[in-house]
Amino acid sequence: MAESLTRPPRRITNMIMKELRLIIKDKAALFLIFLLPVALMGMLWWVIEQSDMGNIQMRSGSNSENGGSDISVPNDSDGDIGGGLRLGLIDLDTTRVYEGVDLSENFTAYLRAMVEELVYYNNTRDAFNDLYAEKIKGYVVIPDGFELNLTLNIPTYIDVHVDATKTLDQSSVITTVQTAVIMFRVSKLWIRSEIFPSMIIEFTPEGGYVASVFGGFIVIISSYLGIAMTSSQSIVGDIPLRRMLLTPTNRLEVVVAKVLAYVIIGFFQSLLLISLWIIAFDLNLNTDFLSLVLIMTMISLTGSTTGILISAVASTRLQANQIFLFVMFGTLILSGFFIDVGFIDQILPFNQGLKLLIDTTFKGLNLLEVSDRILRLMAFSIFAILGATVVFAKKPTLG
Repeated sequence: MAESLTRPPRRITNMIMKELRLIIKDKAALFLIFLLPVALMGMLWWVIEQSDMGNIQMRSGSNSENGGSDISVPNDSDGDIGGGLRLGLIDLDTTRVYEGVDLSENFTAYLRAMVEELVYYNNTRDAFNDLYAEKIKGYVVIPDGFELNLTLNIPTYIDVHVDATKTLDQSSVITTVQTAVIMFRVSKLWIRSEIFPSMIIEFTPEGGYVASVFGGFIVIISSYLGIAMTSSQSIVGDIPLRRMLLTPTNRLEVVVAKVLAYVIIGFFQSLLLISLWIIAFDLNLNTDFLSLVLIMTMISLTGSTTGILISAVASTRLQANQIFLFVMFGTLILSGFFIDVGFIDQILPFNQGLKLLIDTTFKGLNLLEVSDRILRLMAFSIFAILGATVVFAKKPTLG
């Protein structure tokens, strides 16, 4: 009788505590939530320490000689390599000593033929801001003395600025610029005179580039899929829950309580992962620690609601495992980290969480400036909670 008169908030609190006790007793669940992400981060640290990848730093130039090849001069309709690429250009060269065409303008013509659109800038600030706003994929800076150095057979460097958060765009930009360089050199039959593209990576925290990018990916995937994997078993086959449903507890209270319990676990997981990410790789992220924890907790919320929805839909634990595996591989394929997935990138919660982390820790945006992504994650979480409640209410048994 006393239980039936208990207020819903008190019932939810009791269910949260019950769920936390079950998780703490489940050693396998704790291993998957805490130790497995730590192991992944440790493997990344070991790989970086054993290779030269850890030497790649912020704004470091990967200067390499571009070998020549027998490539014909393109016309304006050619541009297969940089097709669809919008590139910026800043021409700072004021020297005019070469007998013939203006070399910087001539090189620009080859570069323009390789891309869909070449945007001209008068200063680096405007180009940097457009790269920041993703209006261009990168920008090239032709330095002063470009023509003079080439005329005197002095090696010349051009800076190619790319976005650290766009791995695929980096490859497209540097390939396009290198191809334009080769075609420019071939047209002049130059062998000794060289042009070296120097790639400058923007928007990375102070520290190792590889550790920043791939470490951030591990942090997000652990927070989202790690919590989703564990919570996907929280409803189906829950024996104590069958007895609890004989009380006045309704299905929405059960779903909310389970979601909040896993969010609490996700909060502590986030503290561990963020601390490990920063300390192990000696990073200086472009946001404050509190904002980062709040963001990671939000991602844990979406992971928790995803798992609860899976658990509500599944009739058995085996079905829950199978559905989760489908969700996990689908999430990785459609994450946008490896390939462009189009409009889907603006919908999926993992993608929004990854971009949320990138915008804050890499580009230095505050929470107000990324509020649209936060609202999308909140909307997905609410939708998943309501969906799980509806499906849960129509299930005759818990499996």
